[in-house]
Amino acid sequence: MNLGPFTHTTRPASAHRSGALAGTAALLLLTFGAAACGTADPKTATAPAETGTAIAAPTTGDTPAAGTGGSVPDAAPAAPAVAPARPATGSTQWPQLTWYTAEENGQKQNDPARIWRRTPGGSWQLVRSGRPENSKNIDGPLAVSPDGRRAAWMEPSARRLVISGFDGAKRHAIPTQGQQTCAPGWLDSGRVLFAVGRQKDWTLVAINADGTGRRVVADHQADCPTVDNGWWAQAAKRTVSIGNERGTRRTISPRIPADRVVDRVAGISADGRTAVLSTHVPNPGECGCTWQFRTYRVDVASGAVTELAPLEAAWRKPTGHGGTVDVVFAADGTLVAQVNAATPADDAPAYRLVRYAADGRVLASASVPAGQPWGGLLG
Repeated sequence: MNLGPFTHTTRPASAHRSGALAGTAALLLLTFGAAACGTADPKTATAPAETGTAIAAPTTGDTPAAGTGGSVPDAAPAAPAVAPARPATGSTQWPQLTWYTAEENGQKQNDPARIWRRTPGGSWQLVRSGRPENSKNIDGPLAVSPDGRRAAWMEPSARRLVISGFDGAKRHAIPTQGQQTCAPGWLDSGRVLFAVGRQKDWTLVAINADGTGRRVVADHQADCPTVDNGWWAQAAKRTVSIGNERGTRRTISPRIPADRVVDRVAGISADGRTAVLSTHVPNPGECGCTWQFRTYRVDVASGAVTELAPLEAAWRKPTGHGGTVDVVFAADGTLVAQVNAATPADDAPAYRLVRYAADGRVLASASVPAGQPWGGLLG
């Protein structure tokens, strides 16, 4: 997935999924913080600790545990939601997951960026490493393609968008004529969406990874877009606009509780029927350190919502924990959310992957690959 309405960087070598961060979802955390105050030989990482909830005996390393509920009374829609397909009873299967770990400059190891795949046994296998940007000109999040083979980023000083292989080879530079830009995001593994213009008046442009096929998708847009599964989205406090390159577009008013506002679109399903939104209760000064995050699965046609239960019960309080930054949808109606267990005030994120049932129940959780915290889900 590629999410990231960012126009500048707030941390060296950071990236995110629409923009992808210098770790696809890492910069997602930075959004909250701002509001707050080459190929390698495959090898397998140590299997992460995992937890699960009241389901059949796991076969993939999950550990059964007491379950938590999904929708809560204050999130109940006025009309019933269109229920997505439910996973098979007792299902313990995680979908295939791909993780991007950001390059870390200035570290003793000077670690390269890495692509990992999660094995059926629950460990992480390193499948690729590289230094895609290899440049001091990058400004803003680095966007990694869903297949982990390419990267895209903005170089404002050179007035261009750059798209390259993950190893830094086969670069293509697309001039931006000196205009302000939004971070790029991948519509799919071969096509990039970016924006040029100025605040409150953006033009959205799609282009092939080789620099051909340029097409204006929309103009006079108020915000930088989030990009996922071929769709782009823009979120206001109580509404979300979703569109695609073919011209399909709609604005929805999700039926979230009246005291909440949308802070980001965490994901959009490939068919465009479902979106996942991270929300919070506003507070004086909008200090994200004490936001009360809640995440909702939204039926795009009706606006009906189902809450994705917090991984930790304590996160129901205004602690700044539990913001959802990315989502991968599975064919059986379940989904995996990348959740930040740290607060926006912390120096680095502490991500957990949470597998949810279609009704919003927590089925299991897992660790992300060991090493640098900056990174995120792809695909």
